[in-house]
This record gives sequence, structure tokens and C-alpha cells, in this order.
Amino acid sequence: MRYFTIMSGLRGCYMPDSAYVVACSTRRELKSVIASEASGWADGFTGGSQRAIAALAANAWREAGKRRPDWLPYCLPLSPNGNRGNASHGIFAGVATRREYLDHCRDND
Repeated sequence: MRYFTIMSGLRGCYMPDSAYVVACSTRRELKSVIASEASGWADGFTGGSQRAIAALAANAWREAGKRRPDWLPYCLPLSPNGNRGNASHGIFAGVATRREYLDHCRDND
């Protein structure tokens, strides 16, 4: 089992619009979580293609398998429709710990 923090919102030093911790037993499961998050951004934003989602899931999964994972999350940049050069929003996937997952589950019960 691997644990991930999924966040979405403005890129940079802003609070994310949403953030939660998930437990995934396969990369396919992580990919479906990211795809579900991306579907919420489909209206009004571009950049959440299936290929980009798969790449984000693969990078995050690979990072979680490392002995000392990087604390910075990977990002799927999203651009407002009609403004392709401005990827001001994003979906982020970072490595989390089992403790963070259990804390998240406890806080949301």
C-alpha cells in the first residue's frame, strides 16, 4: 500500500482548493483518483488529458517507491480555456505517510 496527498488549486504559494490523503494499492488506482480530480476541473480548464494524468500517476508512484521520497509533489498544470500559456492551476500528487492517511481518515469521520 502506498499513500499520496492529492491537492488541486492555484499553483504557487496559495492554499489548495482541495487536499486529501489516499491509500492506493496499484498505480491504476492512483490514476483513477487523479482522473476523478481532473474531471472536476474539465469545465473551464485544459491540460488534464489521459496521457498527462497517466504521467502524473507514474511519477508519483515511482517516487513513493523510493527509500527517501522527495517531499515536493508532482504537478499536472491546468490552463484556463482560451489561455493555453497560463497554467495557473494544477493538480498535485505527493507522497504521504501511513500516519498522515490515518490522521486524515480520523479527522473526516
